[in-house]
Amino acid sequence: MDTISKLLDTASVKRLALAHGFDKVGIVSAEDFDFPARVHSAIVLGCATLDEAYDYEMYIQYQGQRKWHKAIYTLLEALSARLAYTLRQEGCRAEHLTFEDSISVIDLKKAAVLAGLGTLGLNNVVVNKEYGPRIRFGTVFTDLELEPDRPLDDYYCSSCTICWGACLTWALGPNGFDRSRCIAEFNPTPEMLERQRQMLKFPTPVTRLQCISCLTSCPIGKRLPVEMWFDVRNK
Repeated sequence: MDTISKLLDTASVKRLALAHGFDKVGIVSAEDFDFPARVHSAIVLGCATLDEAYDYEMYIQYQGQRKWHKAIYTLLEALSARLAYTLRQEGCRAEHLTFEDSISVIDLKKAAVLAGLGTLGLNNVVVNKEYGPRIRFGTVFTDLELEPDRPLDDYYCSSCTICWGACLTWALGPNGFDRSRCIAEFNPTPEMLERQRQMLKFPTPVTRLQCISCLTSCPIGKRLPVEMWFDVRNK
């Protein structure tokens, strides 16, 4: 384990994560969470979501099957699986978490804040200094004893309330977040489902754009330029 630790120190693990396609990476210690005993560190991984297509949800049913798919979570899981595989090839234990695992095993908001990847904003999501709230997180568990990062000292989401005014259903406000009003809800009541059908964008009959008004309205990171690129082949 000592040899592996020297080969895979904190800096090299972070470089690996960035090389695998993540935009941000931080480390939290198992001491701050109720992780399984085999886990010594959690690598918290962030992908920027700078286009609304990341938040398209597909609810498709055919031949007796029901499937749900959201692009950003599939991307996070795929990149995390590749990183975990690379770490295992180096001799350590590593396992990536699925979207469902992330809900039940680790509080990703808490982890991202402890890892110094952002602060918990007034919109009830993690706000990164570079991308604002346009970022989602995944995790890889490992038995490596990595040096944990520290939370940010600068709380840069304190006085602006633009997200409150942008919320279409007043789910955000001075009293905090009211989930019963949020039309981004994954598991809606019949009444909420009807509201979603009326208020959300449906690009295809089985695809909808999850409400992201509180994210897109945030001024932090909003002016980061993006453009489309093409892999054009030579004739």
